[in-house]
Amino acid sequence: MDALTYTLACALQEEIEGIEYNFDGVEFFNWSRIPNAKWLGLLSVGIISASLMTAAPSFAQTMSGTRYVSTPNGGCLNARTGPGLSYTAYKCVSNKAVLAPIVGQKGNWYKLSTGRWIYKPYTALTPSSLSVGGTVRQVSTPKGDCLQARVGPGTNYKSDMCVSNGATLKPIISSRGDWVQLSSSRWVYGPYTKGMSSVGVGGVSVKRGSTGLAVRQVQQKVGVSIDGVFGTKTEAAVKAFQTKNKLNVDGIVGPQTRKVMGL
Repeated sequence: MDALTYTLACALQEEIEGIEYNFDGVEFFNWSRIPNAKWLGLLSVGIISASLMTAAPSFAQTMSGTRYVSTPNGGCLNARTGPGLSYTAYKCVSNKAVLAPIVGQKGNWYKLSTGRWIYKPYTALTPSSLSVGGTVRQVSTPKGDCLQARVGPGTNYKSDMCVSNGATLKPIISSRGDWVQLSSSRWVYGPYTKGMSSVGVGGVSVKRGSTGLAVRQVQQKVGVSIDGVFGTKTEAAVKAFQTKNKLNVDGIVGPQTRKVMGL
């Protein structure tokens, strides 16, 4: 009876909070074995709460980046016919599997391009979407607010500062779920950032003494430390790149060198 009570309690809490769990072989609602009237009252509250959540206003948006399944216990994640536990589970997507593009959102549920819905907190952006490895990104929050830079990967960690919307962030060196760590060691929420535009827009060339975003992108391409300052090491690396690709070896990243670099 204790086990049944615990199972019912978990099911009720999950239904109220809209949490998606996959308990294999567990039958949550065995009506003939509900202990007492108190449980009936709790279950009715859960059903009403879940209905209110499902009816909440939705907003659709095209999400940038690719996401994958990331469940707490490593189980599969149900892809449902609608945004809630009351909808039919079409299939259970394996943990770590890459999902179809996100095309809409309703509360804590994402709509895939296939028309199915999955529970947002049990997904995460792929490392490639977060541009780990030095690619420069900028703050891009939904409402134009600043973005908190924290001492760890989560909202429970202390915030050191709030970075203005549109500001260039330091290079990303690692990720954990939807959180990315900057070269400053601080963490920011990945979905509220976006990649910067490519260097060379407007015919800009960079060379020794140049600074800024363009230099950072060049440094990433030639494999030197990314600090945004075009010094002797960056110049030497650019010359090596030009030699390897049979370009004019002058240490200046002009139109031809940019083109070969893919910038």
